[in-house]
Amino acid sequence: MTIQYRFALDGTEHTTAFQYVEGCPGRPYRFGDKDKIRAVEVADFYISATQVTQDLWSHVMGAANNPSHFRGGRKPVENCSWGEITRPGGFLSKANKCNIPSSLLQQIQGATAAVLRLPTETEWEYAARGGVHWTDGYVYSGGNDIEPLAWYERNSGKETHEVASKAPNQLGIYDMCGNVWEWCQDTHTTEIGNIPIDGGAHSGPGVDRILRGGCHHNWAIHCTVSKRYEIAHNYRDECIGFRVVLDVMRAAKRDSIPQ
Repeated sequence: MTIQYRFALDGTEHTTAFQYVEGCPGRPYRFGDKDKIRAVEVADFYISATQVTQDLWSHVMGAANNPSHFRGGRKPVENCSWGEITRPGGFLSKANKCNIPSSLLQQIQGATAAVLRLPTETEWEYAARGGVHWTDGYVYSGGNDIEPLAWYERNSGKETHEVASKAPNQLGIYDMCGNVWEWCQDTHTTEIGNIPIDGGAHSGPGVDRILRGGCHHNWAIHCTVSKRYEIAHNYRDECIGFRVVLDVMRAAKRDSIPQ
């Protein structure tokens, strides 16, 4: 299922899509890689089908506040830190105060409230692997051949490209490998045993956060669905962007929305 947010910018209509990701209650997802595996049950969620674009950022934050190095409305916003996204007055704060959640909420039967946030690391990896199709075992998001799926060192010219200009994965989600690294909600941990078994974000002490997916100037090995990369929460450059999750509360699940 796809839901859409439509907005106007400079007299032009734009659309941002969110893809439904079915969870795996009772059928644990195997987070991680090789000998570092954690069985996790993931709840249903919606994730943006593309990285947040400069058009959407400008719609929420104002065009004068676009931090991106590689300019282009349909290119991913980049050069933004975890803190600039999550702080009071940052992107998520402003996006949740405008009509984005309410517009999307109207398209979900039985939903009573919704909030935008960064994906947890588990949600990101689960979506990148194709959700319930994760047993396909692909190296990259959508397949084992990176060329049709991702902008990376050998095909990008070492710059970002418009979102959704490569093939999607099994769920219709684009660019989860390559183009720009993506922030996750979690505090970084090297111990797989610290990853919450309910699919939530690890919130232990530390200043480092998690990036996933690789970017336009990385080798293919850095763009796999299993690559984990830690970096300081205040770091920013032209290789780092993000996508968002719509966390939905239904009448029977009132405790599922973070406060």
